Amino acid sequence: MNAFLPVMLNFFMSLIILFIAIKVYNIYRRKYLLWFVFALFLIPLLFLYSLIEILYLSKISPYAIVAYPAIIIVVEIATIMAQKNLFSSLKTEEAEEYKLLLREDIALIRAFEKIANYFIGRISTLIGIKNIEDVLEECIESYPILTGCYIGMDEKLKTRAMEENIGEIKEENMERLCEAFSYLLTKLIDLYAAFVPYREIVEGVEKEISKIEGKIIKYFIPFVLFKIVLEPFLRECKSDELKSLRLAIDIKGIYINRKGGIEYHKIYRYDVAAREKKFVKFLERMLTVLGKKGELEKNITEIFRKLPNNVKEEIYRYEFIKKLPRGILDEEKIVLMSKEKLIEELIDRKKKLEEAYARLAEAKLDKMKSNFVDIIAHEIKTPLTSIKTYTDLIRKGKLGRINKLQKEKLDKVAKNIDRLTKLIDDMLQIPSIDSKELELRKEIFYVKDIINKILDDIDEMAKEKKQKIEVNVEKQLTIFGDKNLIEKAIKNIVTNAIKYTPEGGKIFITANNEGSYAHISIKDTGKGIEKDDIEKIFEPFYSKEGGIGLGLAIAKNVVESHGGKIWVESVVGKGSNFHILLRREK
Repeated sequence: MNAFLPVMLNFFMSLIILFIAIKVYNIYRRKYLLWFVFALFLIPLLFLYSLIEILYLSKISPYAIVAYPAIIIVVEIATIMAQKNLFSSLKTEEAEEYKLLLREDIALIRAFEKIANYFIGRISTLIGIKNIEDVLEECIESYPILTGCYIGMDEKLKTRAMEENIGEIKEENMERLCEAFSYLLTKLIDLYAAFVPYREIVEGVEKEISKIEGKIIKYFIPFVLFKIVLEPFLRECKSDELKSLRLAIDIKGIYINRKGGIEYHKIYRYDVAAREKKFVKFLERMLTVLGKKGELEKNITEIFRKLPNNVKEEIYRYEFIKKLPRGILDEEKIVLMSKEKLIEELIDRKKKLEEAYARLAEAKLDKMKSNFVDIIAHEIKTPLTSIKTYTDLIRKGKLGRINKLQKEKLDKVAKNIDRLTKLIDDMLQIPSIDSKELELRKEIFYVKDIINKILDDIDEMAKEKKQKIEVNVEKQLTIFGDKNLIEKAIKNIVTNAIKYTPEGGKIFITANNEGSYAHISIKDTGKGIEKDDIEKIFEPFYSKEGGIGLGLAIAKNVVESHGGKIWVESVVGKGSNFHILLRREK
């Protein structure tokens, strides 16, 4: 009975640990965690078996004890597998993180996370982290899309689990994210405003807003307009003024609370034009109620002018400021109208200059290429052709009979001559890319056009090996770059896929939009690439199959000179998947 009690306690403790491990796995869904859960699942079984062994089995057979080392061995194996998967996931984490960051929705979540943590870091010392956790729980209850967000041990908001749970968010659903996080930010600001003057809050938030990427700043414009531009004035209103404002400003999607805080989060349920309309309507009614004979308009103008540059660029680049009431940003409105005419003229002149430079660069480049080709042709290819001709004559017995050994050696010579010829041809295709000249050759073109051209070129090669090529390319997907060089890079990878895929295999070419990048994937069902070779395959002249090894080096050179990224994922025996990321626009 003395041994029974500690075994029972250990059994229940191991169950608690297993429960916690399962909760962690449900949040992060990693394969290595699953192995750990399996190992931890065996521990309670071990203690349960101990109880059965103490009570019954020890009386029946002395060999019951053999089960203990067997279970321990399985636990050890599961732990080793967990560690192996953990190391493997760490190696691929950087590439996965890079792909995640290209997604606009992930960038948006992380921007909101940073701003929320700015407030949490200041509020937690004043009211304690428990109150902030309660606010977060309330927000998650109102907006389930926030499920997975939590306050970590470092007292900061964590959103990584949420990112993985929601999957990729489509463009039309980005507003759901904005509404949910804006609701959270409004709650945090109200808490902070109870301790700190609102003008001080605005100064701090502006610094955080200035760090937001240009591609997602558009989603923060309502936050800036309501919480930074207008709310400081409402927070300073007297109680009777605030009461009049609350009655006068009865606009769907916007609410003024009793402290003067603007709850604007529901405005994301409307399109951009409707949001602008509602803001202007709010501003007009606010000016009517507060009056102050132009002083308020002047103060609002000053706040607009002090906004971070990334916000001003977003606001000023379209018609929004023209819709603002008279007295607000009047000078900017005049400048904007003048700018529009000037920009039209500049665009026209720029176009003409680019055409002139392009013609000049093309002429210069053609001349350099022509000289280089002439040198190669005369100095290398001419003697090589003569060597090949005489070798073929000897092999065929035209210059006298040869024995079997001589023919075998000459066959090897002929094979090496062909390899050397191919090497020269490939060397001529390695682009010597000058960044200035490349900029002049860049244009926006459709990915589908170059894929179709590549398919026409390699059609016979694929048919010879009875291979099937499946293509899935977004119709309007574009790339900004040198069309010929990018076509060459992609063609080299597709040709490689055909070469290393067996007869009857499949090749999949896909291309889709990933934020400001085009993501092209060439996947095959070939033999795959060994882990040790994955980094080497992009080096010039590296080949394990007797080839020259320049195709992938050329592809890497072209992609990286365009500011893109190229990498490969491969499983030996199952095939390879080459990825290319290139900018969609200028």
